[in-house]
Amino acid sequence: MTNKFGFWSIILLGINTILGSGIFLLPGSFYIALNEKGVFPTLIVIATVLSISLCFAEASGIFEGYGGPYIYVREAMGEFMGFQVGFMKWIISFLAWATMAVAFADLLVAFLDIGHIPYIEKILAGLLIITLSYINFLGVELTKSLNNIVTLGKMVPILLFVFIGIKYIGKSNLTFIAREPKVLITGFVDPILILFYAFTGFESIAVAARDMKAPLKNLPKGIIIVMIGIITLYLILIFSILGISGKNIEPDSYHIFNAAYLLLGPLGGSFFSSGIIVSIIGINIAASFTSPRSIVALSQKNTMPEFLSIKNKYGTPGAAILLTGGLSLLIILIGNFNTLASFSVFSRISQYLLTCIAVIIFKKRGIKGSLTLPGGYLVPIIALITTGILFYNYLIYIITVFLIFFFIGKYFYSHDNNK
Repeated sequence: MTNKFGFWSIILLGINTILGSGIFLLPGSFYIALNEKGVFPTLIVIATVLSISLCFAEASGIFEGYGGPYIYVREAMGEFMGFQVGFMKWIISFLAWATMAVAFADLLVAFLDIGHIPYIEKILAGLLIITLSYINFLGVELTKSLNNIVTLGKMVPILLFVFIGIKYIGKSNLTFIAREPKVLITGFVDPILILFYAFTGFESIAVAARDMKAPLKNLPKGIIIVMIGIITLYLILIFSILGISGKNIEPDSYHIFNAAYLLLGPLGGSFFSSGIIVSIIGINIAASFTSPRSIVALSQKNTMPEFLSIKNKYGTPGAAILLTGGLSLLIILIGNFNTLASFSVFSRISQYLLTCIAVIIFKKRGIKGSLTLPGGYLVPIIALITTGILFYNYLIYIITVFLIFFFIGKYFYSHDNNK
């Protein structure tokens, strides 16, 4: 138990899992669209992620094994659908890790002005994945300590920016809602993807439940506290940046850095930028810990090779760590941050929707855990409706990604059962 994550370590892990590349790499086009289209699309994103995360919080109070959404869907819909979600969760986890490693490399290259070195972004992203995989291999205690230190350290420049910048919120030229209903989401879709990506990661908090103290008690509270804190922080950051910059925003810039230099001056801006790089290292630390645990859950149920769940002498699933890290290394060769982030969002939607449906099924069966959301089926229904509103423009992409993962997963599942 001494090597397990306690309540406050769970909080810090949750912050580290979410607070990172997405919010800091929101393009200037997002802030321009926000000024033009109003805040309604942003509120839809918040309503969606909050209602989905509440569903995860309720489910995490019922089950405490490795896997998170894999366990929830398996218990609600059967072994096959559970495997599909678990397999998809694992693929998404190393895809997301690769995305965040690329984000770290892009920012570090820009900060150090070393873009002239051939393949430097790929090299830095690869070195980060290798280093964190090795640290994770050496034990939970080392990863937990590093996670806690980096999370607390990265909050200093962020809170400094928020403390000074909050007074600029009232100076932004925002409208609550666009005059023409058709432009509420249409014309705002690409920035919406990156904003939604900025909130993702909460589903990974429960994946490693077995490495946490009293998970049935601590995880539901931890997920809710983390999400409320992240939502509040993101809103202050976004509206502060709009107030600081006004309409002087370049569409292709990562405008939070420009706003930091305007607000804090050259020295303060450099300090803030350094803090953001540390922040993205932090979210990579969290990914290195949670990603391998996704496949461990499948291995423990004998739907993936048994050796993936065997722990090494340090008490960590060494084979799963090496496999997940290796695949993340391959993914960094595929594309840039925006491409990988968009694909990451498309990949996550199915497991979000299936988890919300699983919560409805648990309620219908009378299965209760340490947390019961008020309103009966209201919260999961809100999650389903707002997700549909938000992503109707991308329906064909979401279905395509789901089918690709489904048939790949079906092959592995059938192959395993035919042995």
